Amino acid sequence: MDSRPSLQSVLIGVGIVLVVASAVPVGNSVDSDYVHRAEPAENGTLAFGIEYEESDVIAHENLSERGREVVARAVADSPYVVEDESATAPEFEYTSDHVALNQGLYAVRYRGETYSLLTEQRSEGFNVARLALGIALSAARPLGVLFLVTGVGLTAWRRYRE
Repeated sequence: MDSRPSLQSVLIGVGIVLVVASAVPVGNSVDSDYVHRAEPAENGTLAFGIEYEESDVIAHENLSERGREVVARAVADSPYVVEDESATAPEFEYTSDHVALNQGLYAVRYRGETYSLLTEQRSEGFNVARLALGIALSAARPLGVLFLVTGVGLTAWRRYRE
């Protein structure tokens, strides 16, 4: 008796491994940082000379918990940088190339003073290894399905012939 696994078993096993491996999250191939800069607003003017009105000012206490933390940290230690998008504030837009009032630039009142809060997404570089892994894993699913179908089909064919 031959103790080696049959071709069908190998095809099905490899197919299952490939399909499961294709479900592994790889993430983005670009490494991004989320930057928060805060400085006191002067004479109705925010950063870049953008003017604001009192109705544009966002009260610190009206922000989400994460938004309040971001503002406090940016005021205390500007720039405040986080590496994970889940650590950003949902009410702020993180721009990379365009800044306008309430689009990457906000007037925020914190502890009685109005601050210019600049939020941006900065990409440090391109992660080639992560991109290659993502491409390989995206090709793994159809290949895994092909192996599974072939293994099951070969098993059915051999049982039919017996």
